[in-house]
Amino acid sequence: MRVPYPVLKQAVSSHFQGLGLAPDHAEAFTEVILEAELEGNLGHGLTRIAQYTAQLQAGGLNPRPQMRLERTKPGVAVLHADGAPGPVAGLFAVQALAPMAREQGSAALAVRGAGHSGVLSAYVGRLAQEGLVALAFANTPPAIAPGPVLGTNPIALGAPAEPQPVIIDTSISVVARGKIIAAAKKGEPIPPGWALDKEGRPTTDAKAALEGSLLPIGEGKGFALAVLVEILAGALAGDVLSPELPLPWMPPAQAAKPGLLLLAFDPAAFGPGYRGRVAQLIEALKAAGGRIPGARRAALREKALAEGLEVNQTLQAELGTLGVHLQGGGTR
Repeated sequence: MRVPYPVLKQAVSSHFQGLGLAPDHAEAFTEVILEAELEGNLGHGLTRIAQYTAQLQAGGLNPRPQMRLERTKPGVAVLHADGAPGPVAGLFAVQALAPMAREQGSAALAVRGAGHSGVLSAYVGRLAQEGLVALAFANTPPAIAPGPVLGTNPIALGAPAEPQPVIIDTSISVVARGKIIAAAKKGEPIPPGWALDKEGRPTTDAKAALEGSLLPIGEGKGFALAVLVEILAGALAGDVLSPELPLPWMPPAQAAKPGLLLLAFDPAAFGPGYRGRVAQLIEALKAAGGRIPGARRAALREKALAEGLEVNQTLQAELGTLGVHLQGGGTR
């Protein structure tokens, strides 16, 4: 069933308000979830609502957080999120960071004590729309081999460009764990090369992969990137390391509260050449046949906004049990 975006947004936002969130926080939470869905990142979209709902109901997330922003240096701030849902804290952080970066030329903001942030593209993308070059780093519960000790530890870039910002959002594992969770829910296999079982053997069984570990991109290089993110997002920003974070399927009262580090740079502080050089880079990439990161996301978003978002019967049923009842506006 295809559901118009405004209908879906209203239904999900109302659901979160019913769980105790203030209207503006419910809207922020909904925006990030639906942005993932619009852009084809389904593992961070509607399928996460059940998990977030359970965490809010069990006290793993705080529906009424008293977030506190601490400006520790002129260009550095720490957001003490008080158990807020990750997207609520993340969008608050974006609004706080943008003026700091414009004032200082560059700025950093650490988010501590918030839940799973969802897609990092939501944050760097908004900063790019503000004319800033942005980076984001987040640590996550243990997932990748060897161990697992380190999480999938995503990293993201948002950069102003025409006709839309350049957006890079990727985990350091071959695939995000959200895709394996989605496959496990459906009872579907995963492709070879994604994961190992708990005995360290390659597997295509999604449930066995969740009990085992995911493979990092580029083997040792991916593992090194995971360490980089762990230091920036975990040790520096979040004051929490991946092994200390509860796994997604632990009791919802134990919701993980990872670290999130956002950096933003004002291109004007570095001279007048930024936009011309980025345009030159994009043209060179196009001429070589390269795909510009962010272009596919923008195309999928535009199509979904025009045609509605596809919600399959399984997901409809799951949302219905949570009290999120959808009315379609298109075809099955």
